Formats: sequence, C-alpha cells, structure tokens
Amino acid sequence: MRSISLWLLFCQVFITGLKAQNRILFFGEVTDTLNVPVAFANVIAVDTSSQVMAAFAVSDIDGQFKIRLEKEGSYQLKITYVGYQAYETLITPRISNEVPYQFILSSQTTKLGAVEVVAEMPVTFRGDTISYKVDAFTQGNERKLEDVLADLPGFQVEENGEIKVQGKKVSNVMIDGKKFFDGDSKLATKNIPASVINRVQVLQNFNDISPLRNVNTSEALALNIELKEDKKQIVFGDITAGVGPSQRYFGHANAFYYDEKTNLNLIADGNNVGELAFTMQDYFRFAGGLTGLDRNGSNFSVSSDQLGIPFAERNTAQALDNQLGALNLSLTPHQAFQISGFAIGSIVDNRLGSLSNRTYLQENETLEETFQNNTEVDSKSALGKIALQYTPSLNLFMSYEAFGRGARISNAAQNVSSFSMVSNSLSDLAQQTPWSLQQKLSIYRSFGDQDVMSLAVRQQFQHQDPAYNLEATLQPFGTLLPWTQDESPFALRQNREISTNRLEAVMDYYKVINRNNHLQFSLGYNQSSQNYTAGLFEKDGEDAIAFQGQGFENQIDFDFIDGFGAVSFRNKWNKLTWSPKLSVHYYTVDHNQISESVDFEKILILPSLKARLDIRSSQKLSFSYQREANFMDVQRVAQNIVISAYNAAAFGNPDLINSLGDTYRLSYSNFSSFNLFNIYGGITYQRKVDDIQSGITFSGVERLGLPINVIPVNQDLSGYFNLEKRFERLRLGLDSRWNFSEINNEIAGFENTNTNFRQNYKGTFSARFWNLLDLKLTHELSINEYTGGEVTNTFKNNETGLDAKLTLFKNLTATINYSYTRYENEATSTIAAFDLLDTSLTYRKEGSPWEFGVQGMNVLDTRSIRRDSFSENLINTYAYFIQQRYALFTIMYDL
Repeated sequence: MRSISLWLLFCQVFITGLKAQNRILFFGEVTDTLNVPVAFANVIAVDTSSQVMAAFAVSDIDGQFKIRLEKEGSYQLKITYVGYQAYETLITPRISNEVPYQFILSSQTTKLGAVEVVAEMPVTFRGDTISYKVDAFTQGNERKLEDVLADLPGFQVEENGEIKVQGKKVSNVMIDGKKFFDGDSKLATKNIPASVINRVQVLQNFNDISPLRNVNTSEALALNIELKEDKKQIVFGDITAGVGPSQRYFGHANAFYYDEKTNLNLIADGNNVGELAFTMQDYFRFAGGLTGLDRNGSNFSVSSDQLGIPFAERNTAQALDNQLGALNLSLTPHQAFQISGFAIGSIVDNRLGSLSNRTYLQENETLEETFQNNTEVDSKSALGKIALQYTPSLNLFMSYEAFGRGARISNAAQNVSSFSMVSNSLSDLAQQTPWSLQQKLSIYRSFGDQDVMSLAVRQQFQHQDPAYNLEATLQPFGTLLPWTQDESPFALRQNREISTNRLEAVMDYYKVINRNNHLQFSLGYNQSSQNYTAGLFEKDGEDAIAFQGQGFENQIDFDFIDGFGAVSFRNKWNKLTWSPKLSVHYYTVDHNQISESVDFEKILILPSLKARLDIRSSQKLSFSYQREANFMDVQRVAQNIVISAYNAAAFGNPDLINSLGDTYRLSYSNFSSFNLFNIYGGITYQRKVDDIQSGITFSGVERLGLPINVIPVNQDLSGYFNLEKRFERLRLGLDSRWNFSEINNEIAGFENTNTNFRQNYKGTFSARFWNLLDLKLTHELSINEYTGGEVTNTFKNNETGLDAKLTLFKNLTATINYSYTRYENEATSTIAAFDLLDTSLTYRKEGSPWEFGVQGMNVLDTRSIRRDSFSENLINTYAYFIQQRYALFTIMYDL
C-alpha cells in the first residue's frame, strides 16, 4: 500500500509538473550565409525589462534550438558562435511557434572583443572539450560538486561517487588542470564546494602526454573543475561537527588552498553514524596503484585474498566507526616540472550481524542450513603516491611515479550453524597485514610530426600474510584432517605468506602515415616471480601442532614470463574509425613445490579490434573485440589445503592451464542538446574456453574445492539501457541492466551447470517546483533467478524511494529520504517488507557562513533488511541487522 500511495503521489506531482511547463516555447534555426546549419551555437534570451537572462539553449546538429520563456514580453535574443559575428535581435513572442524562425550568422572577418562574450556562454564546444558555465544550470541551493553535476545535462553521479557523462565513466578529475587525489571522483564529488565552481569541462579522448598529440588513440573521459577567479588564491572549504544521544558524533573538514604554483587539499573525517568518507571499496580501488601497462590481451592477476572482509555500509551494519585523513598536493616549481601526490590514512571499526538461510547445491539433492553471524571488522590502512613530471617541450615527456600501501585487517566473527538438527558454535579470526610498493618510469619522445617512441617500465613488490584461526564445538573436516585432539572445542590455525615481484616493460613506436592512417609497433616483457609458504596447525599458541602428511604444508617458487610483440593499424575513413591489432606471445610457466615440479612453454596469437562510427558529433556507435589469455597465479597451483571457513576448504591444482576468453562489446550513445534527450546502451558477450572453475566435493555442509579447467564453454551475456529526458524543471529517466551467465563446474565428479539471470529496472522522476521544492521519485525492480542442479529459485525486490528537499522562509531547509522495499523468495513463498526513513532540518541565514541542523537516521527504527546471493554451489538469502534509530545535532562553518 505504501508503494501504491507513493506512485499516486508521483502521478499527482507529475501532472502538476506538466502544468508548470505550460510556458511559451520559442523555436529557431541557426544557419550561415550558405544555409548550412550551425551546430552548438549559444542562444540567450535576455528580459529587456529586468536585463536578466531569461533562458538559453544550444543549437543541435541541425542548427535547431528551442527556449522556454516564463511569460509574454520583450526579449533580446543573442546568438554567438566562434568564427561568426554575434547576432542580436528583439523578439516579442505571445504564443509558442510551430515553425522555427531562421537566424543567419555571418562569418567574422575582424577580431572584435567577442572572445570575452563567448567565454561567458552557458555551453561552449572547442575540439574535444565541452565547457559548462555552472551558474546557468544551477538553482543556488547546491552544496557540493555532486549537486552541481546533477544539474548538468547528460551527467550522472552514482551513489558511490562515480561520475558518468552520457553513460561513459569519467576516469580523471582535475581542478584547474591539476589532478585531484589522482583523479578519484568520490572524494571530488563529496568535498568540492559548489560555491567555488565556475565551469565544468568535459575533456573527451583525454591524454595529457604532449608527444602523443598526433597519434592519440585514447577514449578516456576527464573532468576539469575550473574555479572562480576569486577562489584561485584563497583558502576555502567547510567544517562540520555534530553530536547526538547514545554517544553519537560526527566531524568532517575539508580545506583547499590554490595559487598559481601550489595546490593543497586536506580532508579529515570521523564519525560513528555510518557516513563513510572512505570505504573499503575505495581502499582496494586506490590499492590498485599505478596504471598498468598494455599487456595486449595477456592477463596474469595476483589473487587479492582479502579473506572475505565485508564491505559495510550504513544500511548493512549494526555499528560503524570510521576515521579518515587525506592530503593531496600539487606543486609547479617550474613551467616544465611538476610534483604531485597524495597520502590517505583510514581507520574502520565496524560491527555486523546477519541471519541467513543457505541452500547447498549437491548432486541430485540439496542441503539446508541456518547460519547466524556476528562480526567485528577492524581495519587500519595507509597509502600514498608521489609523481614527478618533466615536460621541457612538446616533443618530450618524462614521468616517475611511486605508490605504496599497507594495512592491518582483522575480521573476528562469532557464528552459529544449524544443520540436520545439529548446532555448531563457531569462532573465527581472519587477519593479515598486506603491503605493496610500486614504481613506474615513462618516457615519450616525438621526432617531428610523424614518428613517436615511448618506453614504460613498471615494477611492483607485494607481500601478503593471510592467517585464519577457527574454533568450533564440532570437529571440522574430520574425514580430511588427521586430528589428534578429540575433545571440544576444536581449534586450528592456517598461516600463509605470499611474496610477489613483478617487472613489466613495453616499448612502442608510432608511425603517422598520414592524417587518417597510423601504425603502432610494440615489444613487451612481463615477469612475475612468487614465493609461497603455508602451514596448517591444530590448537593455537604454544600448544599448536602441525598437521603431518602431504598437503598440509607447502613451499613454492613460481615464475611466469610473457614476451610479446604487437602491431596495430588505425584508419579513419569518413565517419568510421577502426583499429585492428595482432599480438604474438611467448609464455613460460615454471613452479617447484615440495611434491611436484611443473614447467611448460606456449605461443599464443591474440587478436583484437576496435571500431567507432561517429554518426554525428553527439551520436556514436562503438564495437570492440578482444581475445584474452588468463593465467593462474601461485595460489591456484599450490597443492596444500587452504581452510577459508568452518565448512570451506580447497586444494590447488598444479596441472592447471590458462583459459582463453573472447569478449565482444557493442555500445550506442546519443545526446540531443535540442530536445535534452539522452540515450545510451550496450551489450557484452563473453565466452571462456578451459575456464578455471571449482570442482566441489561435499561432506554434509563441508565442501572441498579443487580448481579445474572445465571442458564446456562458460558464457556470459549482459546488457544495459538508459534514457533520460529533461524539461526545464522536470527530468524523467529509465535505466535497465541485465545479465545472464552459464557456468559449468563439477560436483562430486559429475558435470554441473549453473545459470543466473539477473534483471534490474529503475524509473526516476525528479522535478523542481516554485524554486522551493526539489522532488525525486524512484521505483526499482530487481529479479534474480538462480538455477543449479535440480534447484531453481527466484528472488524479487521492489523498492520505491522518495527524496524531497523543501526550502522554508528562505533560510530553513527540510529534507526527507524514504524507501520502501518488498522482498520475495518464490521458492519458500517468503515475503518481507521493510522501510527506511532519514530526515534533516537545517537553518542558514542568507550570507552567513554558519549553518545549524538536526538529523534523524532510521527514524522508523527498522532493524533488518533482506538480500540474496548465488555462487556455483550455494544459494544464500540474508537478513542483515542494521543501525538503530538515532538523532544528530550539527553545526557547519564555511571557511
């Protein structure tokens, strides 16, 4: 009923919104003196009575535009475009016109003072750069960069802070041309104040390496935040502090200093209310370190082995306590020399709880288990980067980068497993202190306009020491481990150490045949050396006894070498750009362990293809194909047993070979500045031969895994579709994503096929009324259908959301964030519903740097939410326990 009520409200607001759009529509067409349409011309209508800009538009590819005028009256229409004389005329529209008026621009023969006028246009297009004047789009109540971007056409900010423009992910974020925290979009969107932003620039095909200017093949997308002139030599930012009952606290500060040669950014955060300034996902994303080199279809990835550390959020955890300190630095002591870097430290202390029902997929039968979990997660992490860049001329670019990270991660859990009327109390502790150091040297040199050479060398040393301790009332893996202990509680400890040393080098030569044809030749070398030791013990501490026999301890030296050569050709023919590539790889793999030594050599030819059809400047169709060889690391081939949970163990397989994967991608995007209509979508198909999957053997709920190369082809088909239509104050959106996977493995020696079909559909309606109310309504349907063995199960989530921000008496702002979710498990006919409500009320006097507020989190005091997951042998449905209701009183001061 709540969902129905919300959608009735949606319809009422939608009708009201449509009525609000009943204004005068003025249509026009911009051409030159030869009657050729002028695309991307800026059109501004200025109210002659108030001398205020009443509306603006940008002409589309056919030169057409439309503007909405609030009222009848007299307007000065100004049309400008680089290279043409500015056009001005007086219009007095009374009703909306159906036939567009034509406006003719004359070529500019003399340099007038027009550059300054063009610079203040709402949208400007110069080459691959689109620049948005934010004051023309914003409403004045935006707080951070994410609010500004939400007002710009074609922009989308995800909940995790990721930025997309016309469906494409932004890879770099800069402030006045200098990288902000190495391009991290979340720290940018959540911290950069809206009040300091002058323009937002979209840099297409972004590449900041000047020698590659004539051979740039980059399709990366970057964002540059241009500051206002009075904010370029000043300290700005804000400080927020809050307290509440039950010892709740919140503190956040961000400060920015900019001048011509020095940029400093400082972010500090601490709270126990679940506001995550830096999540575990952020840490692992940053921990990826420096940009990898092009391996031309060859992939050797080191297992992360994070021991199941949960990624807690405010609505999936009972308690969260987080601290963060982050510093970003950019110095330009000389025009040709730049120093940049960052340092981030984070402390996370989370408490999680859940109750789950597990269905184990076994040969011709299923087993059911109830599992109760309470976990304490403690993580301390630090990471930093320093980069030196030297560019004495446009023909030479040199850079050196060093990146380091370290962490201390602990995951302590108290669990109860109920299976076949038997209860097993469990206590486990997973710990590790991983660290890594990387460095990279890059040199690019151009010889004239037709020849470019480059050399990139990357070195990485990484150390992991995952340890796992388990204590149980029932003897774990009694048929597998030679226990000497025969009384409860039973305890065991697993120790492992993995050291990895990687060296990569790639040398490229680019040849510009002519403007439309380029050649690229590559030579590369990739070597990874790993050392692995492991031991398994019963009991703990001084009484620990090593399990005796083959398979309980191991020591391995593992070497992987990939030498390759590649050639690619890039051709632009009319609107089509395509680039085929062929790589030849010579591999050697060698590993020696206690009981066995393996070495083999292999030659593989890996083709790839990229193609893009520029139907129009804002309409593109892209296709890519890639064949990739995936090789296993030392942890997959180590023969010793690894215990990863009270009921999960696995051996390595020294006889594994690499898998081969073919990936096909097709994508389409189209953005109309005339209709403010944005549509994009894509489809991806992957097939893997000799894919590495787990062969599973069960003993009750205990399962033993062995990685194997499966003979049947594993397949994955996924797609996405998004459309957005904007009116002046309304925005409608539809987003759909789906994925179908067919995974083959073995259970008890028999071939098994699992399928998973996931669908997600989301509709969005947002509007602004009377400059007082911002409203956003969403409805999201998720359907997950799992099939494994003889079992099929379908889970459905229907979630309706309402976000509202109401401005009262100019100085008082109230917000509501509400969601209602209906969860359904079709196999068990289980239906559960839960809702979440957060509210806030803030007061800020106009022109004052102070703001006072009160917040209510989980106002309805919901205690749990429902989720589900699927793996090759397990269907799991959870009830997560979440934070109880609390309130917070806050004070904020703008620097």
